[in-house]
Amino acid sequence: MSIKFEKERKIFHLSTKDYSYYIHVNKLNYLIHLYDGKLIDDISKERASERYMERYAYVSEGKEVVDESYYFSQIASLMECASFGKADKRGSFAIIEGEDGIDMTNFLYVSHEIKKQASFPYKFPHVRFEGNDAEELVILTKDEYREIYLELHYIISEKYDCMVRYSKVINKEKSDIIIKKLSSMELDIPSMDYNVVSLRGEWSDDTHVDEIPLNHAVIRVADNHGARGFFENPSVILKKKDATYDFGEVYAFSIIYSGDFAYEFRVDENENTRLTVGINEETFRKTLKTSEEFFTPEVLMSYSSEGINKVSQRFHDVVREKILPQKYAFKERPILLNSWEAFFMDITTDKMIQFIDEAKKVDCELVVIDDGWFRVTKDDASSLGDWKVDEKIIDLKKLVDHAHEIGMKIGLWFEPEMISPNSDLYREHPEYALYPKKISNPTLFRHQLVLDLCNKEARDNVFKQVCEVLDKYPFDYVKWDFNRFLSEAYSEVLSKEHKLETSYLFTLGTYDLFERFNERYPDILLESCASGGGRFDLGMLYYSVQAWASDETDITQRANIQFAKNLFYPLSTQGAHVSSRLIGSIQDKACLAFFGTYGYELDILKSSEEDKAKMKEFNKLVKEWHHVVTLGDYYAIYDPFKTNYVAWNVVTKDKNECLAYFMNYRKEGTKSRYLKIRGLDPNKYYFNSITNDIYKGSFYMNLGVNISTRLEVFTSMLIVLKAVDPIRATLYRKMKQVDAGRNQKEVDEGGF
Repeated sequence: MSIKFEKERKIFHLSTKDYSYYIHVNKLNYLIHLYDGKLIDDISKERASERYMERYAYVSEGKEVVDESYYFSQIASLMECASFGKADKRGSFAIIEGEDGIDMTNFLYVSHEIKKQASFPYKFPHVRFEGNDAEELVILTKDEYREIYLELHYIISEKYDCMVRYSKVINKEKSDIIIKKLSSMELDIPSMDYNVVSLRGEWSDDTHVDEIPLNHAVIRVADNHGARGFFENPSVILKKKDATYDFGEVYAFSIIYSGDFAYEFRVDENENTRLTVGINEETFRKTLKTSEEFFTPEVLMSYSSEGINKVSQRFHDVVREKILPQKYAFKERPILLNSWEAFFMDITTDKMIQFIDEAKKVDCELVVIDDGWFRVTKDDASSLGDWKVDEKIIDLKKLVDHAHEIGMKIGLWFEPEMISPNSDLYREHPEYALYPKKISNPTLFRHQLVLDLCNKEARDNVFKQVCEVLDKYPFDYVKWDFNRFLSEAYSEVLSKEHKLETSYLFTLGTYDLFERFNERYPDILLESCASGGGRFDLGMLYYSVQAWASDETDITQRANIQFAKNLFYPLSTQGAHVSSRLIGSIQDKACLAFFGTYGYELDILKSSEEDKAKMKEFNKLVKEWHHVVTLGDYYAIYDPFKTNYVAWNVVTKDKNECLAYFMNYRKEGTKSRYLKIRGLDPNKYYFNSITNDIYKGSFYMNLGVNISTRLEVFTSMLIVLKAVDPIRATLYRKMKQVDAGRNQKEVDEGGF
């Protein structure tokens, strides 16, 4: 890993073991993007940057000046921070309006600094690089016309083979400026031979994979809901059209932010592609006073010439090691049973005691009391904002004490960011609701309004209430929910010039609550949720080690949802539970839920003895093998959005253990079908739990596990592969394995 500046040619080279990123400061002090991609150790700025376009011409002291070189064109050269209002019409990096109302923006190079350690001085979720993890390049630029400065930050890490980008504006004008748009990063690529891969959907039908070829229309992946991510997720892949999961050039990006965001892809007339990423300017304006500065959220990015699986693995490693709260990032989470689908809001002390006891019998480790413990009614039409237990309805102390006495953990559900019109809090403080009070008919969703988290007094009030509950009752886990998006998003506590900062400041207010929660309760396992898979992003995962992946628990859709989330997010961050949905047996559901933070969403009091026996059996398997899911490298095998199958496998870093998942959707007859496992050591021998065979890794990777049999609908398989000693493998094969690859009798108890 290195960041080098060649002074004579004014070229920056940022590199890891596999990646190069080149920037050139040209004679006019424009920052020219020369190259990024597979590692190269030298570059020609002329050959990389020449554009045979109309020569750059301008007026100086009343006379025309023509730049005679072919190496720069405002309309065609690749840039690092494109101007606004000049000749470059391919999408701008920033739009900043001055006191005179002019918003023409053009930042030129001033100086730079290379740091041997990365830093992030602003209180935002970010990649927690430390020590020798990364180096940082800071390029200082100045607007061509005004005393406005822009810092471009490039953090490069060889250990994680990734780059992190963000920017900062400093106002040194004598008057206020208005930031109308400010990108975290820009990437110009001299090709349009790419597809954009994004995740979109709606409640309980979320995380569909969209793949759109770049074209000359603007492609925009953006969200303006304020805090809900199942409409559009803030993570995107840009892949060569011929790239696959195992081959080809791929970029992955994720903005570390939980509010409105925008990715914009523009292809110009010369078939160059420009990507800008940042806060969505549709719902954002920032007024910056003299000497004030403003930071953008970070964007995590990684490039691979080896397909999508490689960037997925890099993202998983960075997220696990440098973004998630480290107390629980590498620990196995307790097997969870949630009360929601069992009782909805109709919970009582006696019901929950029975629920906890039955959970203990099947070796669950954590029971969660979901919604209903604080409601004045048995529906969702009241009480949000009144986080006080009615002890006539439920005795939380008795439940907590009982769970702990029998060796169980216990958790509680909250929705701190919401307020019900039918609540004491709203009646006492209607100003705490997020909408302009000139409006007499603010929109309700689920009978609720949003709490104004721009208002510190409102934040303090709800946080105090949450603390009074958690200080009194020693819960082990909290589920933090968010069940609607922002509408009428104007905060009464903001002055007129700051009203369009509401969505942004709401996001910061959310982070403030999470930060305070973690500081006060470092031992509580925190799971975020937003009607399921909404707000599943790296900003949330900075504070909560796991998130409920989706309210959709039907395996036919849930498999797609988990497959799509696996592109960017470690499997151990995804809440995945066995539910009482009709499709699939309890074993089918368990095979899929295994590849997340394993748990249950069902009424165990109504479960059959047979199902409870299977739950206990599978819980034992989870405790023995789930570390592979938590810590291993992930590989996609079959894409359910393109085939009749969904399949993936996870391999431990030492390549000694592997778990594979397979399911088909439509019924299929007998045909040649092999599940080729990825990531094994080709020379190690592996015992296969499905066939009780032992073969080398090269066998499983190149030939695969033979599943050339008739498949009924939703046939699920969980395959365990474990490396064994070569001598024992040879003996086993002589004694118990015939040439056809089938075992002659059962494997000895406690064997391979």
